[in-house]
Amino acid sequence: MPTKRAPTWTDRALFARSVRRLLLKRLSGLTLAVCVLTAIGFYQMERARFAATLRDGVLYASERFERLAAAELDAPDLGDHARLQAILDNFQLFSQPLHLGISARLSLMNARGEMVAASRNPDFSSPEPDAWLAAHGYAPPADAAQRPAPRYELAFINARPYLHMLIPLANSRGQTVAYAESLFAVREAVIRDANQRMWLTLGLAVSLVLATSALLYPVLLRLLRRMHATSVELMEANLETLSVLGRASAKRDSDVDEHSHRVTLYSVRLGEAIGLAQASMRALIKGAFLHDVGKIGVPDAILRKPGPLTREEMAEMRLHVPHGRDIVARARWLADAAEVIGGHHERYDGGGYDGGLKGEEIPLTARVFAVADVFDALTSVRPYKEALPVARALEMMAAERGAHFDPAVLDAFIPLATELHAQCAGRGTAELDAWLRAHCARYFGTDAGQWLDTIDLAAPES
Repeated sequence: MPTKRAPTWTDRALFARSVRRLLLKRLSGLTLAVCVLTAIGFYQMERARFAATLRDGVLYASERFERLAAAELDAPDLGDHARLQAILDNFQLFSQPLHLGISARLSLMNARGEMVAASRNPDFSSPEPDAWLAAHGYAPPADAAQRPAPRYELAFINARPYLHMLIPLANSRGQTVAYAESLFAVREAVIRDANQRMWLTLGLAVSLVLATSALLYPVLLRLLRRMHATSVELMEANLETLSVLGRASAKRDSDVDEHSHRVTLYSVRLGEAIGLAQASMRALIKGAFLHDVGKIGVPDAILRKPGPLTREEMAEMRLHVPHGRDIVARARWLADAAEVIGGHHERYDGGGYDGGLKGEEIPLTARVFAVADVFDALTSVRPYKEALPVARALEMMAAERGAHFDPAVLDAFIPLATELHAQCAGRGTAELDAWLRAHCARYFGTDAGQWLDTIDLAAPES
């Protein structure tokens, strides 16, 4: 009888190590993600603050330009354009926010967007600024009845930052009569100071995130350990309840409970052979243990009658199927056992009870259990019969292929039957129970990673 098994989530030491690794991995991943998002956020905020500082400096300079050119702005069609050009040239040299930078290109347009004056800084003689303006330059709005807001953007030309602005200029009556378009080159010292502030702020923010994660790690680890211990205790209590109910129904019927253990083991091995999913294996195990739990509701006179049952007594006996469904339906953890409980007396050809289901209408777990149940019934001693040899039992079952049994399921079981019977025959309840727990535990647990996925730490307490 094999006793070794793969470690499961009920192995506390192994689980504790797994949780530490997984929690550290996931917390590190979350911390990294938060740091990246924080970096992006602070970069965008610092860039916007940097552009706003430049904008405010340039807007203040534009107000000075409005005062210098007030007479021309009040004149029809901007008055003397040569005078505006002279003011613009003088402004380029002496009136800009030189602590922030200097205009590489500065032009003045009337309300129709026609150029009336322009100034080019000789320190920026490369063609790139002109090409950039040709591709991205602003056009004055068509409707200037009310003074529009300045438009600006931070651009990089040859890896150097520029502030591109379109500034509306108003006359003394508040009417927008001209627009100044500026490509303002930012000084390297300003860029360096902004970068230093950005990295300092970002470093403080990332340090705060890392410190928070370091403080959270032991708290979350302790919490997860406690939750795991509670989950294991609950799972073990559920399995014990399952075993007790299975034994109770078996003793109610035949005074022995090895049958429930054997059919469950047969069902598990057959389910594994056909590749049942983990959720289906859990339903199969519960259903196999509790397949006859509804016999609790059958009178002793019928249940223990030594001779054949009458038609009325058989009808009463068959009520153990709906009785069983009703019992497990009242417990959420047992509800998935209803597939086996309700379908283990169905026949593949539709001649079973109590639903008269046929073929694949019968749940697959019930079709698997039907093979295991009949095999154990044939190869076990009962008050009314002797045990049949395995070969004879399989021969009888093969005759029911496609009638009582799903052909594919029966074909998967036949190669396993002899070995399984040899392992289980003559074993006592205690030994079968130990083997069953070792063999089935993994289906009622999971690894640490999957267990962590089932936990929502943000969920409200119930």
